[in-house]
Amino acid sequence: MSETRLKDSWHDEVLEHAMQCKMFNKSYYPRDGILDEIKDFVTWNAPRGPCILYGDPGTGKSSIMAKVATTVSNWFLNPNSVSVIIRFLGVTPSTCDIRRPLISIIQQICSIYESVKKPNIDSSTTILDIKEALQTILKNIPPREQLILLFDSIDQLQVEDYDCSKWLPVDYPKNVKCILSTIPELSSKNCQKKCAILEGLESILEDPTMIKITGFDKHLAPQVLQSWLKRDQRCLIPRQMECLQSKLKDSGCNPLFLSVLYDMTLKWRSFDEKPDVDFEKIYDIDTVIAYLYAQLSEKHGQVLFIRAMAYLQQADGLSETELEDMLSSDDDVLQSVFAHYLPPLEVFRLPSTLWIRIRNDMQKYFVERDEDNIPVIYL
Repeated sequence: MSETRLKDSWHDEVLEHAMQCKMFNKSYYPRDGILDEIKDFVTWNAPRGPCILYGDPGTGKSSIMAKVATTVSNWFLNPNSVSVIIRFLGVTPSTCDIRRPLISIIQQICSIYESVKKPNIDSSTTILDIKEALQTILKNIPPREQLILLFDSIDQLQVEDYDCSKWLPVDYPKNVKCILSTIPELSSKNCQKKCAILEGLESILEDPTMIKITGFDKHLAPQVLQSWLKRDQRCLIPRQMECLQSKLKDSGCNPLFLSVLYDMTLKWRSFDEKPDVDFEKIYDIDTVIAYLYAQLSEKHGQVLFIRAMAYLQQADGLSETELEDMLSSDDDVLQSVFAHYLPPLEVFRLPSTLWIRIRNDMQKYFVERDEDNIPVIYL
């Protein structure tokens, strides 16, 4: 690959993650003590190993990482001396195996600091050599500069990369701080047993800084909801607000639950005093997702939408071409679709626009990864 293409590649990646950072920042809401703990870690004027944010899925780790990325420079006397590099792992196709994010991080560091010599690495370089190159570069960061490395969602990497000892430096100079986030463990179709990511990290780090992220409590959740309404310049009538607050009392106040619930209100109108009967049945993350599916099934057609989601789940990810092929081979889907559309004369196939509409509505809930250089969608 030419030097120009490599440069364009990591520039595009930096831009993608900046956009993700902006999006996650929108859903951030302050929680007592968490940023203070992170600030203490980052501003500690001595060498320290990585800090680990851990918590169950949907507890808001990514929004906290995004907030750190946008505010950390203000924690230093000279904000201009602070550089931040963040990667939301698994969010883009190029960040599902750790090799490419590490290479792009090395390229970004060499671009920031002209005095740092660029190592001779490429896609064929072994992961251990990439790790060694990163360790060498970090030691050469100018002493008056501060570098903050943020790796969000280690659990979204491919299974082989859950062993962080292969790629994660454990020793850092005092002017470089590294923060990672992950869920403690997970089960995968590719794992014969549970993958204990957090336990693995603890085993390779000496006295790591551990910060547990939990869900919102019943007092904080309504405040978060109000902050989102204010952010979007929206207002709910009293009856609508009562319906929402009753859900917050009944649920465990998982930030993901609150986010999906808020998305449901975007379709409410001021004269809709009472939500539908199915909305009243929502009480946790499973029921709110079921409600979301029901709403989108009504919009896109029940057979088409449910089959599309089922194929994505059962196959553990599909490319868009594969999914369209499967839907086009499903007689029930075709029968339901062409009850409303005239079938094409030459090739009897599902119109691509139907899947595109579903994808647009579900975009924030999909994860896209690269498999053999082909983008694959995961649900």
